[in-house]
Amino acid sequence: MTSMKKVVGALLAALLLSAVASAQPVHLQPGSALVYPLFDSAPGSGTVICVTNLNTNTEYCENSDVRQGDIMLHYIYVDGETWVEFDRYEFLTPGDTLCVVADQHNPEGEAGFLLVAALDPTTQELAAFDELIGSAIVVQSDLNFLFSYTPYAFLAGDSSDPCDLDNPDADNGDDDGALDFDGSEYSEFPETVMVDSFFEETGNFDNQLTLMSTGGGVYATDIALLFWNNIEVKYSRSFDFVCWWSGRLSDISLIAQNLQGDREELGAPPVETGWVSITPRRLTDGAGNPVGEAVPGVLGVFAQFITSADFAAGHALHYTGNMDGLELLIGDGDHLP
Repeated sequence: MTSMKKVVGALLAALLLSAVASAQPVHLQPGSALVYPLFDSAPGSGTVICVTNLNTNTEYCENSDVRQGDIMLHYIYVDGETWVEFDRYEFLTPGDTLCVVADQHNPEGEAGFLLVAALDPTTQELAAFDELIGSAIVVQSDLNFLFSYTPYAFLAGDSSDPCDLDNPDADNGDDDGALDFDGSEYSEFPETVMVDSFFEETGNFDNQLTLMSTGGGVYATDIALLFWNNIEVKYSRSFDFVCWWSGRLSDISLIAQNLQGDREELGAPPVETGWVSITPRRLTDGAGNPVGEAVPGVLGVFAQFITSADFAAGHALHYTGNMDGLELLIGDGDHLP
């Protein structure tokens, strides 16, 4: 009977791990991998990247100088224009938090996205360690703007032995050294991401949308967008970008400057509002032809500016649905301390 209970318990644990791994990314909850869709180190701009280790266990593993709450972090900065990768490794003790300035931590990249992955502090392999939370603070000093957002957290499931952390890639996946967001290694990407609301680009209102893709730096990621105004009228648009893109909504569609809705709904001053859904569709070559059947994963950040008040508010995009988000590369360890 005891052995049967152990078998049932093991099966339940496996099912629970599978359910966790196949879920969407989460905001405001811990994970084993954090994706920051935007770091901006261009002249006049800066980004502070923070990561916190929620595991406060200071008990030492047997015959080791590593504690159960120790974790190594692999920072993988990806340049938005060149897809060139820059790697850093940092060690967090139990309950530790670390904030870095992106242009000092990564002196080679001006703007792009960042992946932070938990590594086993002993083996330096990928680790199931759903104990990481973080934030990014984006400063645009030329306009005196400041906004922050929380990264997307991806689950890998907690390891049963904190002194021998599971490797999501080797234990649950294809052991290729990359992070696969397929529901087996790490939780999947969202099927659709959304800008929940924005002000029409008139007068003192402006905005910035940033998108990153797992499609890589060779082919373009083709996305379908639906712009909605505040009287439930929708406008469909398509757009493609390679690797990473940041710009105004009106760079995608001029409807963002003329929503043709109800200008009096918000009151004074008269201004219209809308929202946007963004769904990745395919990879395309330089001629716009589909490449294979894989659909890349897309994440993003949106910021709303009120220029007359030097005010900005930003957040990671909302999301719905699940899809295989493909994979993100893992680095070469050039900056391993």
